[in-house]
Parts: sequence; C-alpha cells; structure tokens
Amino acid sequence: MSKNLSTQLKHKLHRRIIVNLLNRLYRRANPKELPDSINSIIIFAQEKLGDAILLLPFLNALHKRFPDAVIDLCCTSYNKKIFDGIPFIRNCISYRPFNLKFAKLIRSEKYQILYNPKSGPSSTFHHLANTIKADVKICLDNVYNNPIYNFHLPNEESKHIAEKYCELLFKYGLTTPVDNWLPDYFYQFPSSIKEKKYVAINMSAGHQDRSFPIDKWKKVITYILEDDLEMQIALFSSEKEKNQAKLIKNIFKERIHYPLESPNLYYASGILNEAEILISVDTSLIHLAAALNKPIIGLYNNDKVAHARYYPYNNISDSVISSTKYIRDIQPESVIKLYKSYKNKSKPSS
Repeated sequence: MSKNLSTQLKHKLHRRIIVNLLNRLYRRANPKELPDSINSIIIFAQEKLGDAILLLPFLNALHKRFPDAVIDLCCTSYNKKIFDGIPFIRNCISYRPFNLKFAKLIRSEKYQILYNPKSGPSSTFHHLANTIKADVKICLDNVYNNPIYNFHLPNEESKHIAEKYCELLFKYGLTTPVDNWLPDYFYQFPSSIKEKKYVAINMSAGHQDRSFPIDKWKKVITYILEDDLEMQIALFSSEKEKNQAKLIKNIFKERIHYPLESPNLYYASGILNEAEILISVDTSLIHLAAALNKPIIGLYNNDKVAHARYYPYNNISDSVISSTKYIRDIQPESVIKLYKSYKNKSKPSS
C-alpha cells in the first residue's frame, strides 16, 4: 500500500471515529419534510478547489429556482475567493480558521434550511450542523451523517459530483444535466499569453499517484509541436513539478510558456479560456476548464467510481483511464490518439 493511500485511509477512519463519537453526544434529529419553497438557506462548501468549483452550478441553479432566497455560504479561507464575488450570496463566511464574524453569524441567524452537500462524513461539518439553527437540516444519505439531519437525499456513488450537489434541487423539479457555470469575474482576466494558438498542459499532480512522468509529457508535447509548427504550449506546474517544467521549457525553448502568470484561479481561467484544449492530470484545473466549456483530455487512474464523480463536466471532453491505480502507467500514445481525434473534429469542413 502506498504511503499516500495509507494516510488517506487513516484520515477517513479518524473522521468516522470522531463523527461516531459526536453522534453519541448530539441530539438525534426528527425526520421532517422539505418546505414547498426555499426562503433562506445556509450551505457548506468543501475545502478542495475542485469541489468548490463543482458547487458553483448548484448555487447558480438554486438562485434561478428561488431568486428571492437568502443564501449564506460557509467555506474556508483557502477557497473563499471562488465564491466571494457572487452577487446573490448574502454572506460568504470562512469557518476555517474560526473567526468572530462566523461565530456571530451562527449565533444570531436561524435558517429555514441547512444543506450539507458533502457525500461523506466530516467532523467539522458535523459540529457546524449541530451548532447552526435551522428548521430543516439536509444531507446526502450517509450512515454517519443521518442521525443529526432531518432529511436525507439520495447519495449515488456513480453520479457526478456536480449533480450530487444538486440533489436538493432535483426535489424541486431541476433536471439533469445541470448547467455548468462560473461567475462573471472568472472571465475578466485576459490570457497573459500573446500568442493565441496554444495548448494548455497541466503537470500539477497534487500527489504522487496522479503524476505523469516527464518522459511521457515530452512525447506528448513533441507530437503537438511537430504536428503544428504554429502551436505553442502553456505549461501549468505546481512547486513540486517546477524542476520538470523547467527541463521541458529548456528543451522546447520559445514554444513553451513557463512559468505562467497565474497566481490564482482567475488568472488561470484567462489562460485556459484562450487555449485550444487542456491536457491535464486529475486536478481542479479540469473542472475550471470544463466550466469554461473548453475541450479537455483528462488523465485518470482506474478508479471507476472516482472517474464517474470527477470526469470533465462538459460534452466536448474525453478521458484517458489508466489500467492501474497510477496515472503514470498511462501510455503517451493514448493521449496523442485523443489529441489527434480532437484536431480532426476541430478542422473546419471544406
């Protein structure tokens, strides 16, 4: 078992133990029905950037369905910028780190609905759900969460996260597929790359199981640049992969744009929005590009449930799925094959 996988399993076990203990301390909630409409709601947003981006379609659909509803959102300081400028959210409050503004809000307000769209247990969300006052507390069906929530929504493993978040709205007549959406401010940052014909490539793996080796990236990039002598590459890389990115930059010189001017997701969205296509390992940039309605070739491991939940949520993208739990075992020829297919589709008809 890899160190990363072992750590993840330990964290999951720890969360479940804590939540089980909290369930013994907290009062068991009585079942309640959903109200006919939503007047006020407080929503929990997960910390990861990808999960935060995938919550945006739900927020937009909620506002469209109930335009007069008061909407408050609990997030972290890490992902607060994703939600901070949405005009129909009354309060976007960070619950981590804990602060006086958040403490005052949850003491003073009583909501019609509290909604936790996370599919699994969270000790932080458990504490918040027990503390915040709401007429109906709603979660996705989960044996650990159910005791302190009044209403339990379907929690299908094989459903995409963007649609799982919308389970509440399906009860109010919303249908799939859910419209992907980004707030207007994501479109206000032009690309920092002057040359407008480029492929965006994201090497940022997050952890070792998602990494794609530099020799395989070089094969993919070599094909792209040799196939079209006008094409260039915008190369995204985290601190962890920066040495590999520098090596690629040195090989292909002026045709590689690296480092990129993308200190946050706003600047990254400007670069992605002008790109021909994004080729990326399974990270938040895939979800950002999908919301921008850009073509994507996503690289995933062989976890079918994880892919079903996190594949690019638009209909112009495709995925390469590894035969193992490691993305590094994907062959570059599989990526090149999908890129060729994309190029053939994008050629103007004569």
